[in-house]
Amino acid sequence: MVSTDDYDVLIVGAGPSGLMLATWLAKLKVRTRIVDKSSVKVLAGHADGVQCRTVEVFQSFGFAHRLVDEGAHINEVVFWQPSANGGLERSKRTPDNEPGTSRFPHAVLGQGRIERFLLDAMKGFNDLTVDRAIAPTSLTVDPALVDDFSPSSYPITLTLRHLTEEESTPTQVGAVPNGLHRSNLLSDDEADAMHGTAAGGAYAGAGQEETVRAKFVVGCDGARSWVRKQLRISLEGEAANSVWGVMDAICLTDFPDIRLKCTIHSKDAGSILVVPRERSYVRFYVQLGTTEPGQRFDRSSVTPESIIKRAQAIFAPYKLECPEIEWWTVYEVNQRVAAKVTLDNRVFIAGDAFHTHSPKAGQGMNTSMMDSYNLGWKLASVLAGKASPSLLSTYEEERHKIAKELIERDYTLSRMFAARPKEEGGTGEGVSHEDFKKFFQSIGRWASGTAVHYNPNLLTAPERETSLAPGLPHGERFSSHGVVSIADARPWHLGDRFVSDGRWRVVIFAGDVRESEQRAKLDQVAAYLDSPSGFLRTYTPADDDLDSVVEVLTVISNPRISVEPNAFPDVLWPPLKPWGSRAYDKLYADDASPVTPNDRGEIYKNLGIDPKTGCIAVVRPDQHVSLVCAIDEVEQVGDFFSRFMIPPQ
Repeated sequence: MVSTDDYDVLIVGAGPSGLMLATWLAKLKVRTRIVDKSSVKVLAGHADGVQCRTVEVFQSFGFAHRLVDEGAHINEVVFWQPSANGGLERSKRTPDNEPGTSRFPHAVLGQGRIERFLLDAMKGFNDLTVDRAIAPTSLTVDPALVDDFSPSSYPITLTLRHLTEEESTPTQVGAVPNGLHRSNLLSDDEADAMHGTAAGGAYAGAGQEETVRAKFVVGCDGARSWVRKQLRISLEGEAANSVWGVMDAICLTDFPDIRLKCTIHSKDAGSILVVPRERSYVRFYVQLGTTEPGQRFDRSSVTPESIIKRAQAIFAPYKLECPEIEWWTVYEVNQRVAAKVTLDNRVFIAGDAFHTHSPKAGQGMNTSMMDSYNLGWKLASVLAGKASPSLLSTYEEERHKIAKELIERDYTLSRMFAARPKEEGGTGEGVSHEDFKKFFQSIGRWASGTAVHYNPNLLTAPERETSLAPGLPHGERFSSHGVVSIADARPWHLGDRFVSDGRWRVVIFAGDVRESEQRAKLDQVAAYLDSPSGFLRTYTPADDDLDSVVEVLTVISNPRISVEPNAFPDVLWPPLKPWGSRAYDKLYADDASPVTPNDRGEIYKNLGIDPKTGCIAVVRPDQHVSLVCAIDEVEQVGDFFSRFMIPPQ
């Protein structure tokens, strides 16, 4: 046995969900270990769509540009249906996302590259890497220590086994012939592939066991989750009895929309979802058939050639050839969700361990990463003693609601995809193309991830009867718009100021501070913030910068040059250690910059905020809005924080 080690958080599974959590915890300097049974990360295939809300989160960690630059962009969806002459005809074009949904695109890039970005980030933040070819074999939770959050308490004990090459199942399965063409790998992925071999040292400790103690364990270990089984939690739901082949290929075709996202319903041959990929590849989701309830599909009957043959029948009369296939697989549609996601708020599950569904709406990797993005900052806040452990109960409250919504929408969408087309107004089984288009468009904002809404709870105040900012609903992510820095005239998207660093944000929309009454209100807010009873002084350690726990940002509605920075109270742009230099990056105007004179963000207008009276918005570390109140109600913010925040000892 290897000696026992202690960790604040142990993550089982290094897919997108586990790596997102590890990135969060690395950023927040939490003592973390992440293990995975595979000797190498995903190199080809698997998930590929990154919705714009997820790109916003990547931006908050500093690597959205890598995805935007490297990935394909999904700008338009085209619907194809059977034509009167027996072929196919284009029936509608629509934007993939409604204009104004996000400042970022819906991008498509292989899961292996997304994992690469997360791995690089967590390595850079806190030198955290994945321990591979390791799997847990036992997990126990000491009930006497569940409620003990003292620094020396580690209520969870696990045994970890270092796997042999035979025991460590490679991530890449079911492709050509083993899931990838190595010649297509980028240099950093090629290095991963090499390290995942015996020659690269992947199995040096094979057969050894070690004991690990942890304060928290999170199972991000997939649909067959070992952690979920230890908690005796089952996935509840049903199978759709629909079988699909998935393929990433270089294709030769005369189909005109091959570089656009397309849904194609043929008359008799089935349906296809076409998704353009990076490096000139195209992903096809090809309907292969259905099974009877309880019947198992013979996966061995599916080959790359059989998927191409079915795709050619659906594309007819257009031609389709696939001279190179990078990856392929076959799946049966299942919609299932775990009844609960935690044991005593000490052991959690996330991602595919929590919910499974079809890939049609592009939600699998996105929802999985947003699970752990929701959880990460909460774990860190409790571990740092900044917040009550009661905070952790909101993970199940919030993400279980989202998982159920996902299953419900996916249930409808996957069955519409698989149904036979029928004439508009026709009778009998099947789905009309018009009904399919309407439903597909109706879930657009939800699919983008920007419509995720958390119900009132410890972290989200109930909505007031008359909203002061209709564009900032409580429980939804903060909708970003352009502002300009008062100090240096630099244009910003305000959302870019919400870096994922564990801090809360309080945004003071101060209105027109040239008006004496409004300026007096702002001065009163500042006096409260700077007082011993204000939440800044209450929850910030005495030796830390005043913005280290809660960052206050101010946005005025009057022109930038109509007010001087030094006219603002000190607490709104406080001096920072070690030199006492001013925090010039706290003050903004709803105005244009000389850099972009014709581009004003109109944040007040877009969020529905009165430019004369303004308001205050409280934003969580994961960028969701907790509370909006009037400027002269600033003490409500302090009351809100008092429900769960802990003053420093």
